[in-house]
Amino acid sequence: MSHRSQFPSGRRELFGTIAVAVVMLAGSAVGRAQQPPAFQRLAPIDLTGTWVSVVTEDWHLRMFAPEQGDFEGLPVNEAGKKALMAWDRARETDACKAYGAPAIMRIPGRVKVSWRDAATLQLDLDAGRQTRLLHFNGTAPRGAAPGWQGHSVASWSYGRGFNPLLPPAPNVTPEEQARRAGGTLKVVTTNLRPGYIRKNGMPYSAEATLTEYFELLPDPQGTLWFVVTSVLHDPTYLLKDFITSSNFKKEPDARQWRPAPCDLD
Repeated sequence: MSHRSQFPSGRRELFGTIAVAVVMLAGSAVGRAQQPPAFQRLAPIDLTGTWVSVVTEDWHLRMFAPEQGDFEGLPVNEAGKKALMAWDRARETDACKAYGAPAIMRIPGRVKVSWRDAATLQLDLDAGRQTRLLHFNGTAPRGAAPGWQGHSVASWSYGRGFNPLLPPAPNVTPEEQARRAGGTLKVVTTNLRPGYIRKNGMPYSAEATLTEYFELLPDPQGTLWFVVTSVLHDPTYLLKDFITSSNFKKEPDARQWRPAPCDLD
């Protein structure tokens, strides 16, 4: 006698129905858990618009190209010093080496922030006519060619315990709850093409990783600012992480937008 014949046909059908229902419920729960949040819709801060950099630190190093061999404020190791001293501006063939992700937010200018799609935030910078894409939906694709802006993976950090995967509070939309919670934008950039931290040839390597934290802050007059804190990790040329903070003020429109090519002046 087979094991199957030990149960009456009606009971076998009942057990089969229960098993299918359990599998369907489990699959539904897994699907909900794995479904990514709506990155644009549930953004805790709105960074879209046109912003102008306001240089409040390292003015002499940001408004003018530093002198040859000047590594003021940089935690440079011996390999970095050697590369810096050997750099020859007259022989440089690509000024955009100084406009990669580790340097671009420190170059005075304007940035337009917009959503390219619901999972990609786009930063267009008039300095060097550069574009950064901040991806909320994955890591860098394998085999992708390194670039000046590398591959940036973005994520929201919510305040006051908000979790986009949990149901919202009663009578409050998820969008409103995310906005009330506030938060920060974290961006980790890898797959960088080697370039310069500053326009005097201070290098960063292909091993560099840039981690940034964007915060939105209103001043007492109601003007919006964002502050980006940048942490550059480069074991090739730096003794320790190089940390900077850069300020941007929101403008009412894009009338002052002036895209310019890369240069070393």
